[in-house]
Amino acid sequence: MTLIVILVFLMLITLFAVSALHGIQQRQRQRRLEQRRLRIQVEELTEIVNCLEQTLPNRTITKHINDMIIAIQHQMLALEDKNREHLEAGIQKSEQYSEELLNPKNRHNISYQRESDAQIAKTQLHLNETMHLVTQLAARGTINEIELDAYLAELRWAYLMVSVMSYIGQGDKSMAISDRFSGLAFYRKAQQLLIESMHQDPRRIQMIKELSEMVDGDRIGLSRNLRESASAV
Repeated sequence: MTLIVILVFLMLITLFAVSALHGIQQRQRQRRLEQRRLRIQVEELTEIVNCLEQTLPNRTITKHINDMIIAIQHQMLALEDKNREHLEAGIQKSEQYSEELLNPKNRHNISYQRESDAQIAKTQLHLNETMHLVTQLAARGTINEIELDAYLAELRWAYLMVSVMSYIGQGDKSMAISDRFSGLAFYRKAQQLLIESMHQDPRRIQMIKELSEMVDGDRIGLSRNLRESASAV
């Protein structure tokens, strides 16, 4: 009888140990899955930040997205019980970058122009994603409604300008090699996008007018102030 009790007791201990081990393995698996999910988010947001840095004049928007990366990196650090130094170094690098974004001395060349339709589409995809992200920031109270409206207006303008300025750039290249037919086609395509847009920026009307003059041969390019302002807030 005593032997049976001992065997039952040992069996219960074994079952408990197996259950506990299974629970530990499950938690570790869930932690790894969460770490992987967060790592993918950081990679996706980093790609967006790199795009915005090359495209948007307003670096505050880029900083907000980079700050989202920092928040996710802190979540990753909280889940990590080994090799924390690598994550801590990554957080420090991201924090330094956020500071640099607000430093007017650290300005990179920005341009709406892209060299191919694929690059245009990719940039516009990132701009669309950024619109969703800033809307999330407003829902969390990170930015107010006034900031949200201003950011969305700028992002929509950038979305339009990526196509418009790319087509104008291609038109300029065609005209430079005396391919007037292709050049005018690109100018008309850019103008049509501006006409179809409902954006309230006054530069849109001016660009439509000047593109008409370029198509008619009364102007050889956009006015200097318009070219400069096309990449400035």
